[in-house]
Amino acid sequence: MRLIVLLFIGISLNGFSQKEGTMSPDLTEKVSGSYGFKANDPIKVGGGDMPTRVFEYMKHLKGPDGEPVTFEKLGNGDSYENPDRTLTRKEKGIVYMYEIKVHGTKKSYIIYFDQYRYEQPKVLKKFTWR
Repeated sequence: MRLIVLLFIGISLNGFSQKEGTMSPDLTEKVSGSYGFKANDPIKVGGGDMPTRVFEYMKHLKGPDGEPVTFEKLGNGDSYENPDRTLTRKEKGIVYMYEIKVHGTKKSYIIYFDQYRYEQPKVLKKFTWR
């Protein structure tokens, strides 16, 4: 029985199978202004149901001058037909919306994450990475 419980916990923490790399973006790559800021151009961090990779991305994201950022999940955005059943057992993938605020400024931004598809993450335009 313990083995079954441990196996279930391991699967739950690991999420569903992913085709993912690391959370180290190519800092030299140019990104479009819509990347991450539009539901149809989300940051594809993968990871499945658990937002672990969203949190890891946010841990490294900094403001334009290296300021810390805070974030809050606002909810679900658009959904899309699931093109790959290895990403999730669900029929649809969901894009999640977060509000980020740059410390020391009044600026806030709405950004979008896709936890079901993975592409090497990029740094948001006008932000830094540490």
